[in-house]
Amino acid sequence: MCRLAAYSGAPLSLHDLFYGGDHPLHEQAWRPRELRTGSVNVDGYGVVWPGGRGDGLLRLARVEPAWHDPDLPALLEAHAAPLALASLRNATPGLPVDRAGLLPLLDGDWALTMNGYVPRFRERHMRALRQPLSDPRYAELRGSSDAETLFQRVLHRMDGGAHPGEALRAVREAVAERMEPGEAAPLTLVLLGGGGITALQTTVNGPVNSLYLGRGTTLAPDGVLLASEPLTSGEEWEPVPADSLVEIRSGAATVVPL
Repeated sequence: MCRLAAYSGAPLSLHDLFYGGDHPLHEQAWRPRELRTGSVNVDGYGVVWPGGRGDGLLRLARVEPAWHDPDLPALLEAHAAPLALASLRNATPGLPVDRAGLLPLLDGDWALTMNGYVPRFRERHMRALRQPLSDPRYAELRGSSDAETLFQRVLHRMDGGAHPGEALRAVREAVAERMEPGEAAPLTLVLLGGGGITALQTTVNGPVNSLYLGRGTTLAPDGVLLASEPLTSGEEWEPVPADSLVEIRSGAATVVPL
């Protein structure tokens, strides 16, 4: 599994998103508390945020563990944003650890991160899940990861006019149709773009991954945080229920059951 943190609200230092709190995302690379499978998240890290001069979305991402670059804290300290998405990757067994699958994924004005996996993806599901893609969307594929495939499926549905939440749900149903009875596919999908964050908290045939909302925390008093694990202690973080859609816009969040 992977770890993630997303933010919407008044401009927040990217350093605070990645290093802030007494259980920061950075620390979850080697000391996660609620990881359902695996033990560490060291197969790369990334941060996506809007550029300050109409540059679209920017991405800083490396395949190395989060502690690898000693210049990273100062670099993130130099940037603040009203919208951001950060991830630590725990690569699905059998998938390569390369930049093509490095989270968050970025394509134009949209970014996506995923906490979960499609079991036996390359051997059983990759071809089928990629088949519906339009030629332009198929041409955007660079690797062989489940996350990259699902991201292009989301964008493909949005190209056809689907709302981000509708596109995320459609991708979940496409995965569910491929699963055998009892075959689990946990799928927490977080999409950044269109001025906000849309997240699908769901699973197929198994327990859901951890996901929490932090509204008005000491770390981000003027916005909303969404994270795999609470970044601060002694504050109320709301667990996001299974099978729900989260929409965060301008520092306000709504949670809608599917």
